[in-house]
Amino acid sequence: MDIIAHRGNNRYTPENTMAAFMSAVKYPIKGIEFDIQWSKDNIPVVIHDSTINRTTNGSGAVRSFTLQELKQFDAGSSFKESFRGEKIPSFAEVLNWSKDHSLKLHVELKQQSDNHHLFVKSCVNEILQHGVTHSVIISTFYHPYIAEIKKQAPEIETALLTKTPIFRGPNYAQKIKADGIHIRHSFQSIRYYRRWSKKNVPVRVYNIKTIREAKICKLCGVDAIITDDPRAMTEDFGLSDR
Repeated sequence: MDIIAHRGNNRYTPENTMAAFMSAVKYPIKGIEFDIQWSKDNIPVVIHDSTINRTTNGSGAVRSFTLQELKQFDAGSSFKESFRGEKIPSFAEVLNWSKDHSLKLHVELKQQSDNHHLFVKSCVNEILQHGVTHSVIISTFYHPYIAEIKKQAPEIETALLTKTPIFRGPNYAQKIKADGIHIRHSFQSIRYYRRWSKKNVPVRVYNIKTIREAKICKLCGVDAIITDDPRAMTEDFGLSDR
């Protein structure tokens, strides 16, 4: 079972920053997960929320700032003073950095209010231009994006995101052209993990907070867990450094 660092090593570093990603790869993980929003000048940027309020020293919608303007805000000191100076990365920066690391990039596309086709195209183009097609898995809660991704670049792996189990999940995934299912861990969801995995659908589970939850996932045949604490998870499963 693979371990994926949620928004980087976000328990100990500011989420979705280069510091978080560089910290995460110190552990024997197989991937990092991060989120994509769109800037005013139509550039994919790495941040979870639709506003910069929670994770930076600024305020306002991500979409109301150009990339250059977003770079003026501090994305580290609100987490801890020692991280002052961390910036919101562009998608391109993370893709370029990833070439020096053997990682799967789990990229969550956040639903935009408009220009859906162009938003997806800008993200797909970055992946193609950086030559990392087979290192990326794109997931999203906004399932119409998945068909759009496959239309533009069928070779890119996709996954639907869901907070609750979906009736006939593998059939639904096939219908919307998703290659895998990413689901929030819950008591209700557990019964579906093995059932879906047996149908050769990659199942990756997020919101894993304890070692006990991770062990349950492993027993149920889950392909990967997405966790805020890659250090604890890798140490417990006895994984060695790469």
